[in-house]
Amino acid sequence: MHVTMLRRILDSIYLAGAFAGAASIVAIGLLITSQVIGRELGVQVKGADDLTAWSVVAAGFLPMAYTYRYGGHIRVTVLIERFASAQRRAMEILVLAVATFLVGYMTYSAFDMVWDSFRFEELSQNLIVIPIWIPQMSIAVGSLLFTIAMVDDLVAALLGGMPSYVSPGSTAGPQAGTVDRQPS
Repeated sequence: MHVTMLRRILDSIYLAGAFAGAASIVAIGLLITSQVIGRELGVQVKGADDLTAWSVVAAGFLPMAYTYRYGGHIRVTVLIERFASAQRRAMEILVLAVATFLVGYMTYSAFDMVWDSFRFEELSQNLIVIPIWIPQMSIAVGSLLFTIAMVDDLVAALLGGMPSYVSPGSTAGPQAGTVDRQPS
């Protein structure tokens, strides 16, 4: 019961990141459209370039966890699929552990960057002058969600389950085809 509730909470958080990324893409479209229309009417949309750039970053980072969980990232299995089942499982766990460490370090670095920008009161150097840590938060939050998703899969693999990115019946994951991971 508690695992099901945790699964729902995590999946909701990943989905929220995906919706935030989608909203960023919509914002990019609206900003570009306003610039095109403004140009035709002789009106300059000030700060649109800044907002578009920040939205592009948010659109890239915020949905990373959701994309990962549902197999949208490119995954090279040329080495792992050459191993027998037990060895493949060990390799999958090793790769997940290394990837989790690297993504965790990226998250640490992102929050460190945001903290430094906040601490030193850095401002954006463009037409819209705001504390730069505000748009940088999308990098930190997106990285954090991605780290949580990686830990989620690492724990599942360590407990004998399949990572989310392995489809049932696949030969690329630990104990391939033996554990069906149902979406909530």
